[in-house]
Amino acid sequence: MGNDQQAEESTDARVAGAAAHWGHRFTANGTDYGDFTATLARISRWDDWCREWGVTASHYERLAEAAQDAGQQPTATGAWQRAALAWHWAKFVFVDDPEQQRAAHDRAVACYRRAAPALTPPAILVEVPYGTTILPAYLRLPETVQAAPAVIMVPGLDSTKEELQATAEYFLARGLATLAIDGPGQGEAEYELPMEPAYEKVATAAVDCLRTIQDIDATRIGLFGVSLGGYYAARAAAYEKRLKAVVALSGAYRFDLDWDELPPQTRATFQARSGAASAGEAREKAAAFTLEEAAAHIGTPLLVVGGGRDRIVPAYHQERLAAEVKTADLVLYPDGGHGVTNRAFESRSRMADWLAAKLAAPAA
Repeated sequence: MGNDQQAEESTDARVAGAAAHWGHRFTANGTDYGDFTATLARISRWDDWCREWGVTASHYERLAEAAQDAGQQPTATGAWQRAALAWHWAKFVFVDDPEQQRAAHDRAVACYRRAAPALTPPAILVEVPYGTTILPAYLRLPETVQAAPAVIMVPGLDSTKEELQATAEYFLARGLATLAIDGPGQGEAEYELPMEPAYEKVATAAVDCLRTIQDIDATRIGLFGVSLGGYYAARAAAYEKRLKAVVALSGAYRFDLDWDELPPQTRATFQARSGAASAGEAREKAAAFTLEEAAAHIGTPLLVVGGGRDRIVPAYHQERLAAEVKTADLVLYPDGGHGVTNRAFESRSRMADWLAAKLAAPAA
């Protein structure tokens, strides 16, 4: 077998792997199934991934502009959201061509900015002070609740504050405000700040920010994190004691334990966003993302959620964390994949109900 044929087969495997690992995630977070299947049908090589998702995104940009010009705001808003998500899928683990990836990222951010004010409730762009810089976040306030409890929403390795909005809808429906944040190595912050294992620093900055917002009850703040954000959530629970309840979804106990089994795109993305100069250094850095010392410090109510068929962060990670934390509740979906996006309504409703109960106002 020639080198060119071997390279092509390897590349095709990356496309198939992306569809297998993340297909449910795409549709659960707002991409129409028809767009998912039509876009994947056009992609035979990994090199085409970013460009072809960009084709799908550009279609929705044109639709949004036309609807905007015609005064059809609901259509424009929906199209901007779909354009933003398609640009996000174009770039989320596509680190092979940094210039193409960055261009797609900028388009994703810009498209979502166009939709944000017209959402119900609106997504308000907030700048969270963090050291000498700021972290962009979207704040959404439930329309029928004054002095609302709030949930900080933490993305994973390759997700962003925009992608989290599908889950935010479940929290908002239960009277919980949401603050979805791009931390170091994530979304708008990924190009300036490397990933931060001690994510409690970000949680502290987010809590401080929420305490300045008049419509938030600063005594009732929780946190939700998914995938690597599930690890971040547990770290936050250990060291940011102002959090009243925390959900860790599909989080790793220690990120390097299954390093060789991770999708190649995930390993490459971790290397890029951690600032590692080589694959070997990336693996070393992954070992710093561990709960081995932090778990003993968790006294906050903690809901640990995972999937029995998760091939990215196997369920033993969640089982180990829950076994070491006395305040933890463990929920495993036997057929659940990564992020349990194949059981999106059921799992998200359960997490939202749990947070709403834990953050409820004390009885008078």
